[in-house]
Amino acid sequence: MSAPAGRGAPSPEASDRRSTSDRSILYAARTLRGIGAGALSIVFALDLARSGYPPLLIGLLLGGSLAGGAAAAFALPHLEAHGSRRSIFALNAAALAIGGFLLWLAPGSLLAVVVALALGGIVAGGSDVSPLGAAEQATLAGSVPPARRTHAFAVYSLLGYAGAALGSLLAAPLSVAPLATPGPGLHDPVLLLYGLIGVGLIPLYRSLSREVDRSAVRPTRAALSPEGRTTVRALASLFAVDAFGGGLIANSLVVYLFVLRFDPPLLELSILLAVSSLGAGLSLLLAVPLARRFGLVRTMVFSHLPSNLILIAIAFVPTFFGAAALWVGRSLLSQMDVPTRQSYTQSVVAPTDRAAAAGYTTAARSSQALGSPVTGGLIAAGGPWIAAPFVVAGAIKSAYDLALYAQCRRRPALEVGEPAPPPGRR
Repeated sequence: MSAPAGRGAPSPEASDRRSTSDRSILYAARTLRGIGAGALSIVFALDLARSGYPPLLIGLLLGGSLAGGAAAAFALPHLEAHGSRRSIFALNAAALAIGGFLLWLAPGSLLAVVVALALGGIVAGGSDVSPLGAAEQATLAGSVPPARRTHAFAVYSLLGYAGAALGSLLAAPLSVAPLATPGPGLHDPVLLLYGLIGVGLIPLYRSLSREVDRSAVRPTRAALSPEGRTTVRALASLFAVDAFGGGLIANSLVVYLFVLRFDPPLLELSILLAVSSLGAGLSLLLAVPLARRFGLVRTMVFSHLPSNLILIAIAFVPTFFGAAALWVGRSLLSQMDVPTRQSYTQSVVAPTDRAAAAGYTTAARSSQALGSPVTGGLIAAGGPWIAAPFVVAGAIKSAYDLALYAQCRRRPALEVGEPAPPPGRR
């Protein structure tokens, strides 16, 4: 008869059940956050414009939302040194809720909008630059064996895009729904929904198992080891370039750009973003087999580069239907690098560096905050400059792809299916 397990030492079966439950909770949370982000991306810039904000200030405010989320993500490893990961999840969900309610209550107050964005929970740009995203990625990476990591991140991202598609479809009818409001002014029900999603996330995160806290390693001196610091700095620098290009064409700004160029109905815009989100989500299903066949780095680069050429072409299409078709076509390619990038980042650092790596690389994507004001300025300039963000973004993101391939192709991920480089080429 085998000796009983020591007190406090869970059996492998119990540990597997907890890991499966935690992954399900993380998947549910990502879906809910996707719904909120998808709905918000349709109305955010338009609501600010209807509240009287000029284009340049709209770009600055959207940049502020990205910067607020990135700053909170940057603080994640330091918070983990002093508190439990479940509490950090709940705290950031509360910040998301408060931000949504502030935007709903007082969208015309610049102070209220700035405070809401500074809390770090407003995700209206399409890219998940948030502390919750960073914490979810670090937790998810620790809940699966290396051979299944890319698959887990693909499912995670797929559910996020499915949620965003649903949120985009909800935005148009919800934004005109009759609703008792707290006073005069614009009180978009979409913003209220966003705040309510934040409230719902709090008990969801609290239901994570204690294993989530135990697996969060508390650094004693530095958040990153010396080896991890070198790796993360290199990756963060590259991701920042890509993120700056992405900030030029954040979903909220694309909606605004299409309204200025083509003036389509809001329902058509909602359908467009829903279809593009579904296309991006479906493309993630190809990311796992492609990564197994060609490796994470090659999959990242050779799916991303064609999408950036399509992005440039959007600037020269004279009709909404043509621009929408290209936007959907781009979505089928542009997001296959998301789970592969997340998996690659988590695989080339030690387990003790994972939370910090997720936080710092997410924070590096705060350079999106610099892209949005540039687009706001180009919109304010009018004329042909309204289409310029698509060209500039495509060129910058193409340069990132080439630099990423040059930097990372000789460093394989520590994952089954990632081909090792030939001898002497490490």
